Amino acid sequence: MEPSSPPPPKGRSNVLFAIIAIALLLVGIGAGYVLGRPAPTSMPGAVNNLARPSTIPRVDGWFRNASVSYLDFGPQANVALPILVFFQASSPSSPVAGQRNIIDTIPGQPGYNDFWRVFKVLAPSGYVADTIRSLTVAVASGYAIQMTDTVVNCPVVNPNATVGGSPATLVSGWYRDRDVSYVDEGTRSPVDGWVVVDAPIYAFFHADGTPVAGQRNVIDALPGSPGYSDLWHVMKVVVDMSYVANGLKDARSILAARDAGQLTIDPTTIYVNCPVVS
Repeated sequence: MEPSSPPPPKGRSNVLFAIIAIALLLVGIGAGYVLGRPAPTSMPGAVNNLARPSTIPRVDGWFRNASVSYLDFGPQANVALPILVFFQASSPSSPVAGQRNIIDTIPGQPGYNDFWRVFKVLAPSGYVADTIRSLTVAVASGYAIQMTDTVVNCPVVNPNATVGGSPATLVSGWYRDRDVSYVDEGTRSPVDGWVVVDAPIYAFFHADGTPVAGQRNVIDALPGSPGYSDLWHVMKVVVDMSYVANGLKDARSILAARDAGQLTIDPTTIYVNCPVVS
């Protein structure tokens, strides 16, 4: 995580362009989420040269005095966007075999976010997988579309991306009739409506604004535990020059030091996508 990165837009208006096109077609609440197919090695017309590094770093941090690692996909907004997932109209819990999921925005475009709210497209019998490859065509098809409560963390990346120092297992999707690749980090982040619920991450700085060299960031929740989210809200921990890097490795100790007047904590407007991996 780069705590010095500029904050992304936070407002809910970021997703209106994607929501309005689909909102009138909502016919109820469904459930379900399926993985796309593995990305092919050759992707003619694939989305490439995105406004995102092709190497996604794995970073070490602290959780209650123990070492922990997370992937750093960088700053994000905190509002989910639609992703279309196809199911059979005759059996709404059965996915359409071979159909890729569809998105309508990519990194570098206004309002893009790694977090997606699943919409179920109910395809009729006889539908051929991947006949529909864009949101606009899906909306125009007249097929029933159901909003679900499922939100997935699927960062869109370049097709040659590496994650955590190793070749990534990418998933293929569609973006406006073009191949697009993403990493599937699953459904571990809770939501409140369209807003992705965040968890705090503590980043250390000196009073002059410079990061504390060598200090790892500190979290206080792991996957599967209450309060965990892949989306972290950066809390700026301000310490004096006598502070020794990694002297604090536990969120509870940080809060106790604040209460004792030994440091201050300033919430920022920065949210980062940093799923914990170990």
